[in-house]
Amino acid sequence: MTILVIFPHPDDETVFAGGTIAKHVARGDRVIWICASYGERSGESIRRSARLFYILFLLVGIFRFLIHVQNLIIWWLSISRKLSKTLAEIRKFEAEKVAEIYGVQSLHFLDVPDMRFSENKEKIIQEITDHIKLYQPRIIYTLHLNGITGHPDHIALSKAVILAAKNISPENKLEIFGSAIPKKIVKKFHLPLMGVEDREISKEIILTESELSTKMQAINAYESQKYLWEIFLRKSAELLEKEYFTKLY
Repeated sequence: MTILVIFPHPDDETVFAGGTIAKHVARGDRVIWICASYGERSGESIRRSARLFYILFLLVGIFRFLIHVQNLIIWWLSISRKLSKTLAEIRKFEAEKVAEIYGVQSLHFLDVPDMRFSENKEKIIQEITDHIKLYQPRIIYTLHLNGITGHPDHIALSKAVILAAKNISPENKLEIFGSAIPKKIVKKFHLPLMGVEDREISKEIILTESELSTKMQAINAYESQKYLWEIFLRKSAELLEKEYFTKLY
């Protein structure tokens, strides 16, 4: 069976579906990973404080109205922050290393400018359509339509994946699952994320020790983004033990 994994930036696939990727590879499925952007506007770990990120993460999770402020900040960064070719090369290298860790058969980059997904909607849809036609996957994994974090790149890509699937013959038995976080988990851990109701969850994947180990190895390979996980994973490591998906198509 062929699986397509389509996520916006390097590390999105691992945080939200890393164990599921490892599970499919272990079963002998052919896994193809499509990464839309290098995330070249994200900033490097060396310039970010893990402690500050963790504090802000908790505050936004507790005071939910701050999520709207968070989205405004993302919008402002999309305008003000310049592209970093150096960071693009670093994150591309990290993604290639992660592809080896999982054992995916192929990794493709769509070269979409970070935080410019909406402006490149047609390009994204066409390229994903081409990859679906080429690989004929049985299952596609991407993000839920809420983007989980509300990030505009996340939302735009999820919509593009569904539109691309609709370009394919209806005889094609293709299923699309979006990574999601149940609202009960969001509330329990005060996560600044967009949750979904339990009834929307169609897959709950419990990771084995081996799958969790592979996922952690992949997360650690993303050294340029380690400020995101340095403290968070120590305090909330159990969040990585399960992965949830809703059926999008």
